[in-house]
Amino acid sequence: MLYCKQMNFKLPIRKHTHVVVIHGANASPKSFNYILENTNITDVTKVRYFSRDGFYNNLEKLKIQLKDIDSCFVIAHSLGGIYTLHLLQHINIVGVVSIATPFGGSMTADWIKYIVPRRVYSEIGISSSRIINGHSIPINIPWTQIVTTEGAIPVHMARNDGVVTYKSMTCRNDMQLKEISYNNYEIMNSPEDVNTINKKLKSNFIYFG
Repeated sequence: MLYCKQMNFKLPIRKHTHVVVIHGANASPKSFNYILENTNITDVTKVRYFSRDGFYNNLEKLKIQLKDIDSCFVIAHSLGGIYTLHLLQHINIVGVVSIATPFGGSMTADWIKYIVPRRVYSEIGISSSRIINGHSIPINIPWTQIVTTEGAIPVHMARNDGVVTYKSMTCRNDMQLKEISYNNYEIMNSPEDVNTINKKLKSNFIYFG
């Protein structure tokens, strides 16, 4: 199901646009292998970060990695979408497809961090500064959020995809939402995911080669 809100965007018309992929927490660029193998993307930067290093440290490293790119279209998974949101303020991003990104944070992370003391949990809770500060960052470019709807686990006590709640994925009103019936992990190997990305790349006047 596709929810569309009328937004007044100036779509970029470019002969060539670089693509950047940003993986989720505790993952790597390999998570994008299926997507990249099944799209027409030829000019791509696969950034890498480590959740243990902390969000703001990683954000600074990503800014350095991407500083020489004139403009880019970003495909981001889960936490990668939060990094992308913050990067809007620092690099020229012309369009985004985020996949199962928890823009509203995770209520589960707010309490599980006391049981499993991993840094990433303290950084993605609903009261985290990374999440709260993200609410005030405006999105003025074409941005599609793929919302994953399968794989629910009861620990979240709300509709979820096994990792992120539906409410957290759909809390913003300045992007298009595309629901796909996969869980948070399976979506990265989904033909529907690839189809959505290809359509967005074409509709945003982005060309390759």
